[in-house]
This record gives sequence, C-alpha cells and structure tokens, in this order.
Amino acid sequence: MDSEERRRRLRELEEGREALLDRVAERADEYLSWLVEFASIPSISATGEGVRECAQHLRDRIRSIGLDPELLETGAHPIVWASAGEHERKLLVYGHYDVVPPGDEAEWPFPPFEPTVHDGSLWGRGVGDSKGQMLAHLCALSAWLDVFGELPPFQINFMFDGEDEIGCADTSAYIREHVERFRADFLYTSDASTLGVWEPALFLGIRGALYVELEARGADIEWHSGSYGSILPNPVTRMAQAIATMVDEHGRVAIEGFFDDVAPIAEELRAFARRLPPEFLPGAEAFGIAAFERDDPVESMFFEPRMCVCGIEGGYTGEGLKMAVPTSATAKIDFALLLGQRPSRVAELLRAHLDAHGFADISITVLSDAPPSGVASDHRLVATARAALESVWGRPPVVIPSIGGGGVFATFVDAVGLDCLLVPYAQPDMQEHSAQEHLSLEWFVNGVKTSAELYRRLSIAALGDAEEGAE
Repeated sequence: MDSEERRRRLRELEEGREALLDRVAERADEYLSWLVEFASIPSISATGEGVRECAQHLRDRIRSIGLDPELLETGAHPIVWASAGEHERKLLVYGHYDVVPPGDEAEWPFPPFEPTVHDGSLWGRGVGDSKGQMLAHLCALSAWLDVFGELPPFQINFMFDGEDEIGCADTSAYIREHVERFRADFLYTSDASTLGVWEPALFLGIRGALYVELEARGADIEWHSGSYGSILPNPVTRMAQAIATMVDEHGRVAIEGFFDDVAPIAEELRAFARRLPPEFLPGAEAFGIAAFERDDPVESMFFEPRMCVCGIEGGYTGEGLKMAVPTSATAKIDFALLLGQRPSRVAELLRAHLDAHGFADISITVLSDAPPSGVASDHRLVATARAALESVWGRPPVVIPSIGGGGVFATFVDAVGLDCLLVPYAQPDMQEHSAQEHLSLEWFVNGVKTSAELYRRLSIAALGDAEEGAE
C-alpha cells in the first residue's frame, strides 16, 4: 500500500465512526437472532453434549461473514479458528463457546436452551457466558465489512475454545504444541461481567489459581463409633485439624513462605481500587452476613493472596443416625495468587506445611493451576480499549485491578508471551452459571459497537505506524 492509499484509508477510517456504529444498530435484531440460534445449541463441555454441533454451527456462522474458518482438533473439544487478513501486526481475539450444565431446569424462568427475550435481556444458558460476548467480536467484523468493504489493515485471529468451563487442559496443550499459530501483538477477550459496576469496565489482570483436593484416610471399613470412635483415626477430624493449621485467627494464610514471592503492588493499582464506585462492593448485609472477614475487603480482594475452603466431605451426613467412624475425608481448596507467585511453588509449600505439622498422611491432588497475569495500565491495547469503551458508552470505563480466574490465559502468557486484556461486555447481574443467566440487550449491542470501534482505532494506529515507517 503506497502513501497516498494509506492516507485515503486513514481519512475513511477517521470519518467512518458514525457510519460503523450506525450499521451495528441497524443490524442489532439480526445479530440477536444469531445469538438466539447459537445459544440454542447446548455445548456442555462437562458432558460433551452438543459441543461439536455448536463448533460446526460457529464455523458456518464465521464462514457466512466471509472468512475461512477451521476446526483445530485438540483431542477433546475443538478450537474454532479463523483469520481475517494477513499482516505482521496481529490481534488475537479469544472466546469460548462451551457452557456449564444447566442444573435443575425447574429453577429456570425459561428453558435454558430456548433463549428468551424478557425485560430487556436474553435469558438462557450461555447467552452471557460467553456466547453473546464472543459473538460480539464477529458481529463487529460483519458490520465493519458492510461499511468499509475490506478487512482491517491488521490481522485478526479469532480463537474460540470448547473447554473453558472444564479447565482448558487440552486447549492449553494444543497451544503449547503450536505456539507459532498463536503469536500476536496482544490478546483481547470479553468474558465474565463487570462485577458490581453498572458501567463499562475492564480488568488489568487475572489472579492466579491453585485448586487442590486433600484426602485423609482412616480404616478400610466403617466401625461403630460407640465402640471404636476413640481408638480409630477419624479422617474428618484430621482434615479439620489440618486445615486449621493453614490459616491464622484472622483467616490469613499461615503456610510458611506463602507470601514470600508476592511482587510489590503498584500504587497505581491501589489508586484504581480506591476509585471504584461504592456499588462495586456493597455492605456486608447485602451478602446476608454481619461483617466481612477483613476490615478493608476491597484491599483484600485485589491485593491479598488467600485460600478458600470450597468444600469438605466425609462420613455420614444423611437423615437420622448412623454411628460410624468415617473411612475418609476430602477437602477442595482454592488458592488465589498474585503476580510473582507460582502455583507449583505454592503446592510445594502446602506439602511442606502439612508434613511439618504432622499431616504427612494427607494426600494432595492438584486439580487446576494457573499463574497470575497482568497488563500495565499504559499498555497500548489498554489505552485503545478504554478509548473505544468511552466512545461507545459516552463515559470513561472503570478500571478494575484484577479478577479471579485462571484458565487458558496463563498459557497464553507463559507459552506465547502474550499480553492479555479482559473487557467484559456483560452487565454485573448476568448471573453466569446460575439458572438466572441473562445478557442485557443494551450491553450486547454496545459490546458489538465496542469491538467495532476497537478495530477502527487499531486500524488507524496500524496505518499511522506504516505511514511513519514509510517516511
């Protein structure tokens, strides 16, 4: 592309904002119909129900807007992949088309896989987590092609995952085996919600996660507790005692060395946290409790690594009496980690802690792990995303320091070296994973507009850089 052509395209892009956003609005009902059709296919990764059918539907939808998609076989649920254009500057857009099981369908206001418009939102499993949010990126490109008639002057690689809700083990392995395919300048994804913020928002980081299962064993079979309760080891009691050594009286992690690797917290991040609106975290009474565990819960949420006992199981808990010594007990524990911490190191510290406190017999199984990741607030993509959100919503977005998660983003950071930015397109009461899951139609359309505006601004930057290089 010569200088004159670049200048022409720059003028077209700079003057095309209103036409692009208007085109999204004109096609909003059509895009909603795409989402309804998409979300009608179950795609439950935990069971496999509908997953391949959904991947094939998504592939066909991408083909309908003019791209040449493919299914990347991971050995489990396929990745749906498509590239828009060829250029040395690349944006990787990530999303996931799999969903969690619907649970008890009697609890749903509408059938979970019959998406229904009600009270300004679309209700159904996966409409917000994350089919509507990932579809927004494709709708934006479709509107882009309507207005400008050609692909953006940078390459967009779309990667839609089929196992986000089950830990991404096969997806992560595939990425590590095919690193070059996933090289890009940065990764952009829309998932989750804006938590308690009824404003456009973005997250600068994703907290790391280590999810483990502990198991304590007792006798091979149950014995009457009236006779044997004081002489046989009780794995339930032992599990409770072990967990009690892992936290102090204030609920802070008491595992030796746990905090040693935490990187210093940037003052800028604390400033973002202080500027969060009051509704981000309402008072304790809103959660049905008398008080939070911390005097400064926002500080703890973002800047304190911690552990949460997600569940303990063992012995008899049914109706009536059963006087028996339990044979085993298990506990599932989630560690939320900050930058600098590594899940593998935390697992080692946990093992050493249990051994040192007399619980060498308790086994540890790592069920999921992901290191933390973060992007600087002055990163070029962050600045562009903030400008795109403000352009669409008419007000600046809230910057949230981080969100709990893990998953495949750690693989992108570790294996590919990507900077990752999470910009949710769903309102805070989306209620993902519940029977009340719903996506605001306003937020869905504004999500499409935000992606379209992001493409426009990235295109202007790409052409501007090319013009400077030519000079």
